[in-house]
Amino acid sequence: MPSIDQLKVLKAVVECGSLRLAADSLCKTQPALTHAIRQLESQLGLTLFSRDGYRLALTNEGKRIHQLALRTLETHSELLQVANFLAGGAESQVTLAVEASFKLAPILPVFKAVQAEFPACEIVIRQEYLTGAVELVQKEQAELCISPLNPALSPGVRLQSQLLTRGEMVNVVSPQLLTRHPELDSVEQLKDEYQILVQDSGSGTRGVKLGVQSAQRHWYVNSFATKLSLIEQGMGWGRLPAWMLAEALAEGRLQVLELADYPTRQWFDYHLVRRSASVPGPVASRLWQALM
Repeated sequence: MPSIDQLKVLKAVVECGSLRLAADSLCKTQPALTHAIRQLESQLGLTLFSRDGYRLALTNEGKRIHQLALRTLETHSELLQVANFLAGGAESQVTLAVEASFKLAPILPVFKAVQAEFPACEIVIRQEYLTGAVELVQKEQAELCISPLNPALSPGVRLQSQLLTRGEMVNVVSPQLLTRHPELDSVEQLKDEYQILVQDSGSGTRGVKLGVQSAQRHWYVNSFATKLSLIEQGMGWGRLPAWMLAEALAEGRLQVLELADYPTRQWFDYHLVRRSASVPGPVASRLWQALM
């Protein structure tokens, strides 16, 4: 099996074009490099260099081995970097759970900057619904979360939170559905239409139908994208994040649903959350600071 030192010699000889220059770059003697190359050729059963001309030139087999050697050296270097990183107490992975109504675009530069600062750490972003993001922090399956935090929906674990921004959900409907209700002004009139709801990815609202009137027909979906599609097709009505609606409202595919007895808009605060009792690692701490 070729050693890393042998592969480094191969790389240096190819890049320098001569044994003398390669020996100088590696602080070794020419005989030592000659021996290393011959030993590598013997182990592989291949002739890596043509020795007919004045300068060493790779054979066809040598070119292929050289490519693989570069890849191996790169992997070896990455292994050492990650090992040093982890040996220093840093995390191999940090998970941020984000409630799916939160718009990610404004904070993507933060992830890019932190990832560049800690390239050996894998940063995972998980989109969750309703209480799912907070629950992952509670269960120590995520270091941080962004959530419209409601302590009543996430009891049992002490959490530390910082206000990030405010969000808005808007009640919308398609023109197609509205044609079925020309005098629509009450949520009571929509009982036989399907209210489209997003399923909680956590367990905090299990058995509870939030914002649903008695005897209301309803469907559960597992994403806002599906919910948007169903409402646009006139198959139901419901609330969606305001930032998702600009195009559909401008093009007339959706209309804001204004009712006398049901809130048109719902505002809430997004918080950055972590467990109070946990001691965060350097990457989670840096992500917390950067997001704030």
